Amino acid sequence: MNAARASRVAAVAFAAVALLGACAGPAGPPAAPSGASPAATAVALPDPIRLAGVPFVAQPDRQCGPASLAMVLAAAGREVPVSRLAERAFVPGLQGALQAEMLAATRAQGMLATELPPSLDALRAELADGRPVVVLQDLGFSFAPRWHYAVLTGVDLAAREVVLHSGDTPSLAMPLDTFDRTWARGGRWAFAVTAPDRMAAAADEAAAVRAVVGLERVDATGGARAWEALVARWPNSRLGWFGRGNRLLTDGDPRGAVGAYRAALALDPGFADAWNNLARALEASGRFDAARLAADRAISIGGPRANAYRDTRASLDRR
Repeated sequence: MNAARASRVAAVAFAAVALLGACAGPAGPPAAPSGASPAATAVALPDPIRLAGVPFVAQPDRQCGPASLAMVLAAAGREVPVSRLAERAFVPGLQGALQAEMLAATRAQGMLATELPPSLDALRAELADGRPVVVLQDLGFSFAPRWHYAVLTGVDLAAREVVLHSGDTPSLAMPLDTFDRTWARGGRWAFAVTAPDRMAAAADEAAAVRAVVGLERVDATGGARAWEALVARWPNSRLGWFGRGNRLLTDGDPRGAVGAYRAALALDPGFADAWNNLARALEASGRFDAARLAADRAISIGGPRANAYRDTRASLDRR
């Protein structure tokens, strides 16, 4: 498929809110996450959970974000110097790291960065799956916040304690109540790092889709692997199949894309974008009559991208 045709493929856009987190210095409080669902715990989680051997990287001056990211990347098998991560994640003018930049710096290394539900069980589920978690805390006061990234490596409910790689201290023990209070002031924000072909244990479908879309923007190959992993985890994800179809179509596999779009439409026959992109995939496969029918279906459903669907139909009429 040529670039001009690929650019005509309709896509679903996901918006992300950039929240500020810095190790020190004044900053506005991060917004609390909205619409987040609790982590699904199909099986009872063990207690305590303590990960051994998580690499520790001491925090350079005010660079808790890049240091925390270096630790979880190393735990996932990707060793990257803090200095390189700081080039992407650290904002000197803010003396800290934006949460959006923490995610972007992870994706720049070809890894999935998935935001987690704001619950202790979500954190414990990641730990139980053998994965440390980056958490954002406010270690200051209401009148003088001090944002800080740390790496959670253990939770002991019975002892009411958590373990963190934090600042210059490896395996720092912190009372659970203190952690919960400081994490709550940080918006209960946390994320996990995984290879593209593995979904975070506690991720919900919507967060996983956002994570894959973010990776795909900078790493098409990793994005393709991640869409496969997503639909394997959530076979009833219409957005997962839609994203996989878009990736296959852009990568020059229209027949594979047809199958993915049909899977999305089997789950949601009213998914107009999928009908439109199915028309494009059928067109690229040389099945013009079927492509016109698919475009007509998209037009009949309508929606905010109805003009794009009519453009698809018009291009087919010119054949």
